Amino acid sequence: MHSYLRAIGFSKIKNKSEQDKLIAAAINNSSAKKQVMIGAETTFIQIDKSVGGNLGLTIIAENDKEGNLTIDHSFPYCKGSHTTIQPEIILEPHIDKEAYSGISEDYHLGYTIIYALQNISDYVKSTWSNEYFKNPKKVKFGALSLHGRILYGVHLEHNTFPYDKQPISNKERHKLIAKAKSGDMDALENLTLEDMDTYSLITKRIKDEDLFTVIETYFMPYGMDNEHYTILGKIKKFEQITNEFSDEMVYNLTVVCNGITIDVAINALDLEGEPKIGRRFRGIIWLQGQIDFS
Repeated sequence: MHSYLRAIGFSKIKNKSEQDKLIAAAINNSSAKKQVMIGAETTFIQIDKSVGGNLGLTIIAENDKEGNLTIDHSFPYCKGSHTTIQPEIILEPHIDKEAYSGISEDYHLGYTIIYALQNISDYVKSTWSNEYFKNPKKVKFGALSLHGRILYGVHLEHNTFPYDKQPISNKERHKLIAKAKSGDMDALENLTLEDMDTYSLITKRIKDEDLFTVIETYFMPYGMDNEHYTILGKIKKFEQITNEFSDEMVYNLTVVCNGITIDVAINALDLEGEPKIGRRFRGIIWLQGQIDFS
């Protein structure tokens, strides 16, 4: 059973039998269905069933020449609302199922991030047609969380450098990272000095202040699974969504974290605190992405 069904409002589904009933209901009353011929006798199918707002369930399946439907796998989703530009996106297939991970070198974070591809049918179509994508660079990030906590925001005046030198802006940092990747040693040195300054500031302040008043946001890998991260981000927008199947309430939090905007879905039962614009969300997420292959 997929553990993240709880995040979109299915906390009462306890076993695979109940999940199979949900999948059958989603197939019989789908919101969207895309089909791609991947051989003379096989059709790839992606079925999406919305359960409210930008939340839903995706079923990946195949049809043979007799019309028999075979389910490969299913997963819950939260679709992102904000387009992020990535310098390069690579797709890697999973071994055990018809699923793919997107891999991006993100200049906001300064390292590679990995996320589950939501629009699998678009990628499959691009690989089985003459419209094969060349170099996709646009992605919308969504995420699911099974536990999170709301923290107060941090006043900007508390996070300034206590001397004349000011930190590098995000825009300038992106340029420096791009130059450093191409072998520019001066850019690499500037980034190293910036990191040293930041480390020195944090080391001084952490003696007298709480960690989460010193660090406004973070985005770090979590555990052994490549698509899981622990994040702390500022809430830009939020809404309450009622799952039309279960009547459970789910929060959709639009969170800005280290320059990346992510829509995070979390069951109201699993969120500690009251979300408000300007406050922060801290939690572990399963990161997903919808890539623009056009």
